[in-house]
Amino acid sequence: MRKTQLFAATALFGLAAAQSANAGSLYVFGDSLSDNGNLYKLIGYPPSPYYEGRFSNGPVWGEYLPGLTGLSFTAGQDYAVGGAFTGALSVNGTNYGTNLITAGLPGVTTEIAGFTAAGGHFSNGDVVGLWAGANNYFFYAGRVEADPAAAAALVSSAVTTTITQLTADTSALIALGARTLIVPNLPDLGATPDYNTSAVGTELGNAFTNLHNAYLPVQLAALHQATGANILVLDEQKLLATAIADPAIYGFTNVADACINVAACVNGSVATQNSYLFWDGVHPDTHAQFLIAEYAADSLKDFESLGVPARLGTTDTQDFAALLGSRMETLRAAGTGFTYSIPSGGFAAPGGSINPAQKISIYLTGGGSFGARNDTATTAGFTDSGSEIAAGADFAVSSNLRAGLAVGLTQGHADVNQGGTVNDNAANLGLYALAIRGPFYAEISGAYGDHWMDEKQPAVLGGSIRGKPKGAGYSANVTAGYVFPLCADLSLTPSAGLSYTNVSLQGYTQSGDPLLTQSVADQGYQQLLGQAGLEAAASHLFGNTRIAAYASAGAQARLSGENSQFDSSFTDVPGVPLTTTYPIEPPAWAVLGAGVSAGITSRLTASASVQATAFKSNGNDLTVSGAAGWRF
Repeated sequence: MRKTQLFAATALFGLAAAQSANAGSLYVFGDSLSDNGNLYKLIGYPPSPYYEGRFSNGPVWGEYLPGLTGLSFTAGQDYAVGGAFTGALSVNGTNYGTNLITAGLPGVTTEIAGFTAAGGHFSNGDVVGLWAGANNYFFYAGRVEADPAAAAALVSSAVTTTITQLTADTSALIALGARTLIVPNLPDLGATPDYNTSAVGTELGNAFTNLHNAYLPVQLAALHQATGANILVLDEQKLLATAIADPAIYGFTNVADACINVAACVNGSVATQNSYLFWDGVHPDTHAQFLIAEYAADSLKDFESLGVPARLGTTDTQDFAALLGSRMETLRAAGTGFTYSIPSGGFAAPGGSINPAQKISIYLTGGGSFGARNDTATTAGFTDSGSEIAAGADFAVSSNLRAGLAVGLTQGHADVNQGGTVNDNAANLGLYALAIRGPFYAEISGAYGDHWMDEKQPAVLGGSIRGKPKGAGYSANVTAGYVFPLCADLSLTPSAGLSYTNVSLQGYTQSGDPLLTQSVADQGYQQLLGQAGLEAAASHLFGNTRIAAYASAGAQARLSGENSQFDSSFTDVPGVPLTTTYPIEPPAWAVLGAGVSAGITSRLTASASVQATAFKSNGNDLTVSGAAGWRF
């Protein structure tokens, strides 16, 4: 048994090191499938060769899950008790208590009541597991054996009672603050060693399971609609069926017998024990428990990562808009003949206007960006990088107005903190205009982009869960400023403006392991930011080359964009919707920038700029860009 303990500890340590931290804690309620030794502490059961009071040969799924997700967990946060009913069972006026083993032992309602009485509650980032129901059916199976003619009525009554109580249990946990819950359905009880040796046993066990698993999603969907809590239903029925149909893919060689009843298995090595799917007549071995935890972990990660594509698309949309902004900054700094009339002159016409001789300029611009978004209580953060390239032309509409257009490509990549990646490719079209009259200027720009994305999330069976979201990104920006000349070649410009971004993605369905794929509805993520800043600009003629430079500092503030959300559901349990809420951006942060442009010849110009955010609580961004232009 020490080998089993070593296996468990190694798995936990290795996976904890590989995963990023989740801000919340894990709490577990239920029966023997989740009991980490609580019943053993009460009555000394189950004894050896069971592993340290677990109903298995090693740790149970709730003990593995923290190492796979980063959720914090202590043994005392597992309240599950072997034998627990979903509530007190009363048949024909007789109360049979709350536990199959002994009536006075705790059941699920008792577990929750004890947690509540001790002042227990959950935070937004906590994950609460609740797995129960099988003991109710084991009890009712005895009633069916005593009265086979009443089998149909007893099965219906058993399932109605169990689902009603399990729904009430789930509701009680939600009332204590649970916002993310894992509620597995039941594997086919007829496939367990205690029932699979006879056709009658198999039929009865599966009748309980099928009706339970049909009713459960309906009630949990109603709870989600009423409370907003997200309930992930792990499809244990499909997992068991898959393991029985193809044992080798999960590392099993025996999926019919109980290891504890086979001397060569129970007295064998850990590897031998874990080659059996079942440890005893109804409980899985620790390897199967680990697989359950893997599916729970990857379900959580996939769900918490669903908002990353639109958020990455927003970053890429803003990066293309930043190229347009850099172009207008270059125009104002004399890059292609449009600047303020700082006394020492340069390319500007007198009074701050456009030189009529410089009608058309074409340019090529590109840049790169880097950023980060932190995990929140219920959404995964990510680090991102991107590259942008665009070609454009601007035109002198009049002596006070210059307008232009640009076409370009952006590529963005995000590494999700909880595992997985998202790639975004977009084709963009932008329009902009820059007006100046004396010391006053105004900039306006708008852009549209088609986005094609590829998301990859972890999967239990190797490979990845894949999604192909596609959609569109829109941006609009307006800025106005006033130039105060300080001295020859130097000016100071206060400015203010608004920036709007909207990314919408069409609904899509993931591919890969069918126990993990999701169907995702249409979604939209938008932001409206207000901004104000101060810019210092200088321009000087070095020989025949005019160099113009600027440095700026300002702030952006979120004016709207909170509480956007969209629905999804796992394709194996499509009746239970989940709702992803985008994290709210911080209320305000700083923006720092600098740039330089040079009139290399009377026709050729070049420019470079850098912009970074600071004091942004959910992660900062850095954008660099460069451009070359030719005047006709």
